Amino acid sequence: MAHADPSLERARSAAAIETPDPEHSEHVAFLALRLFDQLQSRFTFPPEARDLLAAAALWHDCGQFRSLSEHHRHSFDRIMAVPLRGFDRTEQLAIANIARYHRAAAPSLRHPQFQRLPPQYRRLVEQLAAILRIAEGLDASHQQVVRDVRVEFANGYVTIHVESPTFPILEVEKAQARAGLFRDVFGKDLLVVSERLQRS
Repeated sequence: MAHADPSLERARSAAAIETPDPEHSEHVAFLALRLFDQLQSRFTFPPEARDLLAAAALWHDCGQFRSLSEHHRHSFDRIMAVPLRGFDRTEQLAIANIARYHRAAAPSLRHPQFQRLPPQYRRLVEQLAAILRIAEGLDASHQQVVRDVRVEFANGYVTIHVESPTFPILEVEKAQARAGLFRDVFGKDLLVVSERLQRS
């Protein structure tokens, strides 16, 4: 289901990039933006950050049409290969890098595509890729069992409360396993916990 959100609408109007599981991509984008909005109270993001994250989240899996195991690399290539209306080339490069780093290796200046970013964009890409990794883990089953997230700051930890009508064991485990980049970039340990929604 497509979520009504100005950042997502901007991405959708910029380009129609096909992904293998649109519902998964939409849900990952929704969760990424929910995380972003709650993290923004503690961390400083520039005005364009939310739109860049939305676009990268929507298209993070588009490279799967070329290769499953290396799809993050192909997602970068695919995003860079199409015109993005309303985004300049630096923003497009940032979007492609965020998508590229949603899994596997962390951003590194040894990677030519990351090195091409202006210095002020490199930390932003690291931050947004860290958020996207968590959001992607929270829909690891592609079943959209995580309905929402709530972020809490306490005792030096960032705790993500995962709201679901079930017990999303896989999603919690995958999100927690992807917390390394978040810890490195934000300097905070991350804890992902399940919070079962009460049935009405």
